[in-house]
Amino acid sequence: MNNIQKSIIQLRDVVKAYATGDGPFVALSDVTLDIRLGEFLGITGKSGAGKTTLLNMISGISELTSGEVLFHGSSNGSPASDASAVPIHTLDEDKLALWRGENLGIIYQSFELMPSLNLVDNVMLPPDFLGGYHPITSKARALELLELVDIVEHAYKIPAHISGGQKQRVAIARALVNDPPLIIADEPTGNLDSVTAETIFQIFEKLVDQGKTIVMVTHDESLAPRFTRRLHIVDGVVGSPPKNGSVPVSPTAATIAPITGQEPQAALDAAAPCGEPVEALTEPQQDHPAIDLRGVDKVYENAAGKFVALKNVNMQLNYGQFISIVGKSGCGKSTLLNMITGIDHPTAGEVIVGNECIYEMSESQRALWRGRNIGVVFQFFQLLPTLTLLENTMLPMDYCKVYPFYERPDRAMELLKMVGLEEQAHKLPASVSSGQQQSAAIARALATDPALILADEPTGNLDSRSAENILNLFEQLAAEGKTILIVTHDPSITQRTDQTIILSDGEIIDQTVARALPFLSHPQMLATTHQAKKQEYTPQATILHQGDSVEHLFMIVSGEVEIVVNNEQSNEMSLACLGPGQFFGEVELTQGGDSIASVRAAKRGAEVALLPKETFYKLVDGSPLTRSAIEEVAATRRAENQSRRKTD
Repeated sequence: MNNIQKSIIQLRDVVKAYATGDGPFVALSDVTLDIRLGEFLGITGKSGAGKTTLLNMISGISELTSGEVLFHGSSNGSPASDASAVPIHTLDEDKLALWRGENLGIIYQSFELMPSLNLVDNVMLPPDFLGGYHPITSKARALELLELVDIVEHAYKIPAHISGGQKQRVAIARALVNDPPLIIADEPTGNLDSVTAETIFQIFEKLVDQGKTIVMVTHDESLAPRFTRRLHIVDGVVGSPPKNGSVPVSPTAATIAPITGQEPQAALDAAAPCGEPVEALTEPQQDHPAIDLRGVDKVYENAAGKFVALKNVNMQLNYGQFISIVGKSGCGKSTLLNMITGIDHPTAGEVIVGNECIYEMSESQRALWRGRNIGVVFQFFQLLPTLTLLENTMLPMDYCKVYPFYERPDRAMELLKMVGLEEQAHKLPASVSSGQQQSAAIARALATDPALILADEPTGNLDSRSAENILNLFEQLAAEGKTILIVTHDPSITQRTDQTIILSDGEIIDQTVARALPFLSHPQMLATTHQAKKQEYTPQATILHQGDSVEHLFMIVSGEVEIVVNNEQSNEMSLACLGPGQFFGEVELTQGGDSIASVRAAKRGAEVALLPKETFYKLVDGSPLTRSAIEEVAATRRAENQSRRKTD
């Protein structure tokens, strides 16, 4: 019999019910399930459906109300046909802990690393607890696993000095340290960028090929075709996926699509005639910006040396904008949010929020200021477990003494209704799903009606419908004048925001570069940001003469430029007008020859970023998608130029 036909875990008529003030809440209902050795089992379902509860039953973390959970196989490995099933549900805490340590790797939604230990020591914790710690071999195993999840260069940092996505990778390494036959993972890729998530998923696939069994909970329907088997859970009942469910999307689509908040062709096509309105990168709406960062650095120091999290960040964001922050794990996104909220101190530079220099305040003053002016939504909600969702939502009002006491319950209930939780208002956080807890955290962030909302992956643990509701709410709040700043790895979210800030290695990528060359990788964009020099041109000033040698790719930062040519009768004709995020000079750089047209600043003048041609050639050589897109535009523009010369 093949391994995949044998069961490693069996659930028989499993019921899990929680006692609440309104009576029992049934989280799992008569679940009977065989998990087969060597399979990659995906479990999908909406928030509150019972996915996490099901994992807790398999791992023995939570007591079942009735039924059986049986483990088949010898300790830490090969199943034996004559091995007696281990009734997990009957083991006491000590035996359960030993069984889990030998046979189970668990990857939680919220990594749960020890903050005072470096990454190597965190990975070595399970064998240490089991009495299997050996200084040399355990350390070598930890380093091997950190390399497997592509984070070994940070091995001796503490968790506070790495990003959320990197912490999740450490948690995965730790789950593998005892080489368990069974791995259960609760949304392990939910907070990772698409490239890192794909790396982790490929690691799981390799482990399955090696005979391990993996049970993974996810909201991502695009992963469905890649599981060996997929089950769907609805209201605690496990079954087959719905036939009319979401259409899976290619898992590689997110890694190919540009993450600039616009369609790539929009940055390449010719603009409307000069004089027509052209969308600017930002439009000021008040006499001061909502957020103003000036030369901000953040450097962490530990025994391993210095780690630069932010480097010379300059940024101005206006009121009434919905803004996304993107970048790979470890690029500095969460650190940037910590600077803006006053949670962490910059090493250098100024942070001005709402016209207040927030680091000139004392800690207590800044805490009160933050409560009244900023709503913060963390990756992992941080609700107080002994308070109901309604009471959690009222907390900021109580702390900051806003709204009359008798109005606070009604306002909290209205906010919970906005995020779809009015029916759960009087439940404790432990009685609702992770996704519902995140929705409650968003309601709490809105409690004092702050001008700024900062959210770190707020939809990462939500099903698609709940996520859509939250994004609609953010768009509505931005339209009402609030500034919404959201950290995300999801390209579909950046397409809905007014502006996208891209971070790479602690630096902000220039928006003009991101808009003009959206197919470059983030490191390539950052290199382009460093190389492109900006220059301002007064109205009607000539930037490039027809017949001149072209030594740069010209990217428009602001204003407009007019493209003009002389026809065979030497009459001047206007071909097009280009605006922010567009470029010129690509025809000559890709097809050779001198400038086929003249370019001059339009009536309002223009600012242009000049990228040296040597750097341009290196970039397109390293980015086939960029080369293809630019060559297509160059061919179209040359054809239009030649056609206009003959007809006019």
